[in-house]
Amino acid sequence: MKISRDKHKIENYVRKFQLQEIIGKDLTGSFEIHHFNRDDNIYSIDEKPDYLYFLVKGKVKISLLLKNGNRMLMRFSIPFSVLGDLELLNDYTVQTSVSAVCKTELLALDISVARKHLMDNPAFLRMIIKELAFKLYHNDIVRTLTSSAPLKRRVAMYLLLMTSDEKNERMLDELETESQTEISELLGGSYRHVNRVMKELSDEGVININRSQIEIIDFKKLKKIASDLYG
Repeated sequence: MKISRDKHKIENYVRKFQLQEIIGKDLTGSFEIHHFNRDDNIYSIDEKPDYLYFLVKGKVKISLLLKNGNRMLMRFSIPFSVLGDLELLNDYTVQTSVSAVCKTELLALDISVARKHLMDNPAFLRMIIKELAFKLYHNDIVRTLTSSAPLKRRVAMYLLLMTSDEKNERMLDELETESQTEISELLGGSYRHVNRVMKELSDEGVININRSQIEIIDFKKLKKIASDLYG
């Protein structure tokens, strides 16, 4: 993670997402920009967050650690969204793993400052309620879709989201560190089933697999396969 205090850039983000109206002019002056590269952890499970984050550029992946040690994919977040809202309200430790999918920028506000100045702010609390409602709705929809959709479509959706930016445009041709074991855990499928799906996608000329590296050959076809889950 890199930290910058580029006043002009911060002001542009504040203006773009109308944050001054939500949290007030004084607090927007306390923002930093935190820069994360692909696969960097933004929050780790069981840590106490130091910052309330506002996602203003890039994309992040949120997954939940299950009791059996596996992880379950919960959602992807794109601008504008808030990270750390539940922990802010309840003083919880982080219960999900949050990592950057691509180069990502977040406006960071010290969480102790947020607790001191924002918990009685009606505009901020209305925004948090909308954020939490959206996340609850989105999580329910994702669980419904992924539990009923064929695994091939789920795999295609995951590969697509991992290789596209926040505007759903092609961002990467290859996934350097993704493994079929990780994908099977995140999507709730067996390793063998995911392996069969990967081979099928490879035989169809959609992807090419070389050890742990997955190369996207036909982005349009991948998007078509994932169409029922991908918007």
